[in-house]
Amino acid sequence: MKDMFKPVFAIGAIAVSLLIFVTVLDSNLPAIAKFVLGAASLAGCGMAIAGLYKLEHWAGMFLLRSQHGLKFLDSVARKYPRLWQYFAEMGMIVGYGSLAYFIMGRKKMGWKVAAARYAPGTFILIFVYALLPVAMAILLSMVRGGEEFSTAGSKFQEAASGVDGLKYISAAMLAFGGITFLTTISIVTYAGIVGAALISALMGNGGPIAATPPGGMPILPGVNLDLVQGLLALAVVLLVHEGMHGVLARLYKLPLKSAGLVIFGFLPFGAFVDIDEKRLFKERKERQNSVMVAGTAANFATAIFFLALLISFVALVGASPSDLQRQVGRFIALTFSLNVIVAAVNLVPLPMFDGYHIMRNAVPHPWLQKAIVYLVGLSFLLTLFPWVLR
Repeated sequence: MKDMFKPVFAIGAIAVSLLIFVTVLDSNLPAIAKFVLGAASLAGCGMAIAGLYKLEHWAGMFLLRSQHGLKFLDSVARKYPRLWQYFAEMGMIVGYGSLAYFIMGRKKMGWKVAAARYAPGTFILIFVYALLPVAMAILLSMVRGGEEFSTAGSKFQEAASGVDGLKYISAAMLAFGGITFLTTISIVTYAGIVGAALISALMGNGGPIAATPPGGMPILPGVNLDLVQGLLALAVVLLVHEGMHGVLARLYKLPLKSAGLVIFGFLPFGAFVDIDEKRLFKERKERQNSVMVAGTAANFATAIFFLALLISFVALVGASPSDLQRQVGRFIALTFSLNVIVAAVNLVPLPMFDGYHIMRNAVPHPWLQKAIVYLVGLSFLLTLFPWVLR
């Protein structure tokens, strides 16, 4: 009898959370307060549902596991093994530039093999690098509050404009360490700008820190992003990312325990493929790296596909789209931009991202691994500090 009421309690929790969520969204509170209160309502709902059904959960996020789809991933991996291996290698070159030569463990490859990998990989790397500002501009145009955040880019450019030969320095960093190195250095550099403004404020001059925008912003569908478009775009990002992790895992005969969704309150928040990590981390480092980079490679490939789709859609629709066509166009554009941004950030060497595991496999000394994580982690938090003052 008790189990019969579980759906009723779950629906009640969702209804209350949704009411709070909508009320907060329509209020005149500051953006950061809306985010905190909206996230709190979702967390409460998630913990209530997870408690009712005894689901795995953390801070209101719970997992819905299933065996469905695992056979499909297995068949895809078995059908095109060379393609997926090559695909992961392209992702490694885009992500790590010349460092990929060492990370992939192909130090003894002949020049013909190297050319077959690095010539197309370098071209894709340059193309993806050119897409980053485009993707960021599109994302900021669609996020409420993005106008303020976009000034962080101009602030960074203003600070960097005094550096002679900056374009050559950027090209050298891109060739050396790919998207990963550039993204990480950008975070650390902007943290330096925020830190300098903070020191100035501690010395009595609060002007610089007040004028310094945050280097990052929380994005939550329904709060500062269209709910339906945001959820659909995130679904594409997560499905291709996690799916490709699974394909590469099965390519190396690694067991997949399950696949499923991550739910935050009543909103789909993520997807996952549960790889047997004990088996994964016993594999050669080169194979571990291929599995880890596969999700990012899938996001970059998906971004290029959606960019081509967006260009075709705009050309087909013309200058006067209907409301439905405008919504479809926004979804395509948002999916493109989120795939690029998520892929780039996922390579940053922080424990919550795949780039952390690749960094650990590439850096031999534990003390140096910790130093990198602390430097990047503290820099990441420092770039977010201006939100406290908003």
